[in-house]
Amino acid sequence: MPETPLRSSSLSLSASRLGDRFATLLVWLTGLLALALPLGILGFLVMHGMKVISWEFLLTGPSGFPLGTAGGIGPAILGTLYLVGLGLAVALPVGVGGGIYLSEFAPRSSWVRLLEFAAECLAAIPAVIYGLFGYALLVVFLAMNISLLAGGLTLGLMMFPIILIGSRAALTSVPGLERESALALGVSRFWVVRRVLLPRAWPGIAASVVLAAGHAAGSAAPVMFTASTVFTVTDPSLATPVMTLPTHLYNLVSEAVSFDHAYGTALVLVVGILLANTLSLLLRRRLPEQS
Repeated sequence: MPETPLRSSSLSLSASRLGDRFATLLVWLTGLLALALPLGILGFLVMHGMKVISWEFLLTGPSGFPLGTAGGIGPAILGTLYLVGLGLAVALPVGVGGGIYLSEFAPRSSWVRLLEFAAECLAAIPAVIYGLFGYALLVVFLAMNISLLAGGLTLGLMMFPIILIGSRAALTSVPGLERESALALGVSRFWVVRRVLLPRAWPGIAASVVLAAGHAAGSAAPVMFTASTVFTVTDPSLATPVMTLPTHLYNLVSEAVSFDHAYGTALVLVVGILLANTLSLLLRRRLPEQS
């Protein structure tokens, strides 16, 4: 019996609904998997790392034999903060200044597009490449040795493109009407940047800074080549190496010193990065909508 047009349309509609349900189920499964993976990793670290978390663990240095079987990660936290702070002191003014230039002053030419492409490429370079470059240039060629200064400059170089791209995006997100209205009053473009654009764009700029700092704090390769040491008992100085959380974690695991302390160190590092990323997300939500 030949198939009627009504029956053919019904079969086609049923197949379409079945395809929609399958696609919806697939999307839900992939979304749940994407949510379950980080939650599973965090839960695993909490389950194994909370047993060593205490004020003593957070404030004192490693001890015991082998070194790291007892004590804590206080010098590693302090060294990480010093390195990130020094890197931000280098990358923040250059990155924000570059973002202002690209957004407000640079002419739209092939040269500027090449600069933007280069910044995006720099942001995608693996951290180990920055470490090797910092070691060759700062540690060896400029004779800074393994030190806080060499590591901070290397992290600043790694954070620079992230801050540059984020600052430019935040400035361009400010509605063009506000920019044009201020310029129509006869004020200078620099005045517009200082009084109109920066107050509106600061959440996005701050978000890029926090994101860059979190990325730098969790990177082991750059500081392993330029700034890291296994143990230190003195306060950090520019000319001496420092302990950091990523490299301390690497030493605990690679030498099989103490997996309990390794899990605790990883938990502190992951929670810190999660807090930085959360703060970055909250700041980005305060950006004005572009019109």
